Amino acid sequence: MYKIIIFILVILSFITKNKNLGIAALIIFVISLTNSEKAINFVEKYCMDIGMIFLMLWMLVPLIKQGSNSFDIKSLLSVNGIVSLTMGIIVAMLAAKGVSFTKGNADVLSGVVLGSIVGVSLLGGVPVGPLIASGIAYEIVRLINFIFGHK
Repeated sequence: MYKIIIFILVILSFITKNKNLGIAALIIFVISLTNSEKAINFVEKYCMDIGMIFLMLWMLVPLIKQGSNSFDIKSLLSVNGIVSLTMGIIVAMLAAKGVSFTKGNADVLSGVVLGSIVGVSLLGGVPVGPLIASGIAYEIVRLINFIFGHK
């Protein structure tokens, strides 16, 4: 039954043009066909860390880019900087608690996975914590600007 669900995810992700989910679902589908315990254990044990390494690489590139002024200590003192820094800290702390909360809780893990899949495949979401922090920061800055009449 799960192979059918994964295959439907593959199809849905390509229909909705979500290549990241499509590639991931396709790899998991192939692994499920092989029933390779080693491959399943590898994905389960290492892929989150590997993904986080690539995410951190992407986030750190602006620090080394020639002519880039995307990282400026003074910019942290702006409303955008303070809110973004705060949201980054809060989301990182929440994510750490979330990881431990999902381990061993099948109902939580199932809900998070299904919710993420629906959000990514059908609603155009992106399953990435730092981007969530940025989105929360964006909404808070918008609210602050609305309250205080800034543009």
